[in-house]
Amino acid sequence: MDNVRDFAMGTCDGTGAVINVSLGFIPSAVEVLNIDSATLEEIKWNNQMPFAAQNITEGIMATGTSTFTRAAVDADGISEYAGGDEIIYDEVDSQWEDAAGTVKEEVYVNGHYLQEADADANYQCIGDHVEPQKKTGTKIKTTPGFIIGANTNLNVDGEQLVWRVWK
Repeated sequence: MDNVRDFAMGTCDGTGAVINVSLGFIPSAVEVLNIDSATLEEIKWNNQMPFAAQNITEGIMATGTSTFTRAAVDADGISEYAGGDEIIYDEVDSQWEDAAGTVKEEVYVNGHYLQEADADANYQCIGDHVEPQKKTGTKIKTTPGFIIGANTNLNVDGEQLVWRVWK
């Protein structure tokens, strides 16, 4: 890696559902940590894991309190996100939605958090940037990145996740 753009980090709230993190590139490695959990909940993934003899498709999960368990994750872990989904801003409800009106929470575009976190002024993604002048009907296409799956240990609704990725 020869410049700072080869590394990125950010935060989002767990939702219990799939979270698409758009970065502008598909990372070669990802680490996600739940910092609100009473126990260690972390997934590490890289793009070579599916080729390993164990066929680790969606990362290695570390969990525990004083002793740690590591296990391969075959579903609801980390995976690549191709991007290209169209999202539309709804000014009435102050949220991004897909064409069907489904709320798209914790959306990142080019590494920037597009929705301010409730009651937490310090909780924003890279550069503390929020997309300026959002107006009803504004449409954007999400960029490539990674998916945080609906892992019940890691991606817990309302618990804060931190992530870092490498290009």
